[in-house]
Amino acid sequence: MRKKRKICVFSGKRGGLGAYSELIKLIEKDPCLELQLLLSDMHASPQFGKTVDEAKNLFPQSKIEVIDIGAGRGDSAVIRAENLGLCLTKSVSVLHRLRPDIVLVHADRGEHLMIAFTALSLNIPIAHTQGGESSGNIDDVQRHAITKLAHIHFPETKRASEVIKSLGEEPWRIHTVGSVYVDRIVKKRFTDPKISVTKYAWYEDDFLITIYHPETMKTSQENYTDMKSILRAIKMTGFKSVVLYPCSDPGYEGIITAIAEVKRDPDFKIYKNIENLDFLGLMAVAKAMVGNSSGALVEAPYLKLPAVNIGHRQTGRSRSVNVVDSSHDKNEIVQKIKYVLNNSDFKRKIKNIKPHLGDGRASEKIVKVLKSVKINRKLLEKRLSY
Repeated sequence: MRKKRKICVFSGKRGGLGAYSELIKLIEKDPCLELQLLLSDMHASPQFGKTVDEAKNLFPQSKIEVIDIGAGRGDSAVIRAENLGLCLTKSVSVLHRLRPDIVLVHADRGEHLMIAFTALSLNIPIAHTQGGESSGNIDDVQRHAITKLAHIHFPETKRASEVIKSLGEEPWRIHTVGSVYVDRIVKKRFTDPKISVTKYAWYEDDFLITIYHPETMKTSQENYTDMKSILRAIKMTGFKSVVLYPCSDPGYEGIITAIAEVKRDPDFKIYKNIENLDFLGLMAVAKAMVGNSSGALVEAPYLKLPAVNIGHRQTGRSRSVNVVDSSHDKNEIVQKIKYVLNNSDFKRKIKNIKPHLGDGRASEKIVKVLKSVKINRKLLEKRLSY
């Protein structure tokens, strides 16, 4: 009998785990594959909801490894760098013990870069999703660094594939699959919106969803000021809003401080985390998303959800017609919220939107490659194709 191929799926950010749930379940069920689930960063932190518990609920039959790197103990660049150093150090013994055949990382976050570097050093093939995208902050640098470390690429679009090729990656390594983030939406495998609204929002009122992550080139105080402006703008519109905590990037404490200032305001409901399938249920019926979450650009188009994208975190990233950009000025934010909700031409575009991130079968396509790719010297020895 053929030995099962061990696939180690890594996640560090809360939403990333839920977004990859379809893929993880396919790996878990496949008789030719063995799932290894490795979590770190925000998943191990009470400050961000300790979402390792969500993982245990989603995958009760799987063994889950957790690397605690101290996320939540401070938001300075120094602390973040120290945390990433811990991720690198601790991952060595874990990956050496697990001995996976392939390590799967995604997107653009520092903890994924650390896992990729460890895997490379241990001669373990690295597969990478969401390569070739463009975004602001430190994300772009980290994303492209992971691409250069990875052996197998799963970009979401043809445009992203071309970017990966332009970085010198060999074409045979690149598999354009679409986004795993939308698989659950296309298959309608998320919580009934009525249940989500009852649990987290206002059943009798329209509401917005607000998620704002730090802009890493700014100070904590500047991020505080930006978030305060966003919350003031929402208050000025007269809408209620579900507000989620930011991610663990430097500057998050300023955003959390601004959120804490409205915790007694009945127009805001604040959560450290909402389980991903429940969150999609909320997105399905919210009036709009406000902030700078990638969810506005990735999942929201498939739910015909308008979005006001604020600031520079998503600068340059591909998007659908549901997204309108705004500065941090509260008056402009109010104007843009009113525009996406009331402008007849914009609403017509939303109604006829054609999302560009695939057909909802990205997970199946990735599993097919993970099962069939030859793990040999050719895979491990990368060559530039300039």
